[in-house]
Amino acid sequence: MNILYDYWCLFVIPFLYGMMLFIEFISQYSRVAGYFIDKNSIAYSLQNTTFTLTRFFSVLLMPLIGFMVDKNYQPSIFLLCVITSFYFVFILGLIVFFCRKKICFFYINFIKKYINGYGLITSFFRSFKLNKNYNISELNNYKIDIKYFVISVFIYAIHALGVFVTFYFALISPDNKIMITQTSGIINAFATLLLTFKIDPALSVAIEKRTNFISSFMSIFYARLFVFFFIAPLTFFIIYRITQ
Repeated sequence: MNILYDYWCLFVIPFLYGMMLFIEFISQYSRVAGYFIDKNSIAYSLQNTTFTLTRFFSVLLMPLIGFMVDKNYQPSIFLLCVITSFYFVFILGLIVFFCRKKICFFYINFIKKYINGYGLITSFFRSFKLNKNYNISELNNYKIDIKYFVISVFIYAIHALGVFVTFYFALISPDNKIMITQTSGIINAFATLLLTFKIDPALSVAIEKRTNFISSFMSIFYARLFVFFFIAPLTFFIIYRITQ
């Protein structure tokens, strides 16, 4: 029990961070479902609705990371916490990847029932009984778009590392921790702007033209997995080694 009490951060923070990204991963397949049944507007709205659930976890996550800084946790413990978080997200991302067709069918049924007059909650629970009479074979036949992959790796690496890196520097530079932690919002805002002005519009254009959307979408998804498996852990470890 003492281990759980002393090292709660190695369990709680990865869980909160992982669930936040897990919901985000799942929500993105709403647009894929909308693409297959040509209901793009409602699919995009449903994605945003699902995405708002991540706020619950982020609201809990940020104060706990700040608590680690205020309590002057050892940098090695902070490193382990962050690396664990990244790899937990990677595992959850793999689960979403392998279940992508089931998730897509769920959203297709959700959209169909909601359009037919069922309420949001009723549509949600009735959609677990999957109707698979839709052709989504394109989810198994796509090519990786290198351009989308590279751009997405850059953007999502900033997004993944931003908060953890700034709080890490606040941990090792306690005299300036207030100023440093405030920069996390700036970094996240920069990554969000790149997502808003680059990735999201590109996907919307691909949907409207109905050309290469699945390839573009899956290239971005692969990029996120690559970031959490390799880029983010390696970058954070290098920063840790340089500063110790």
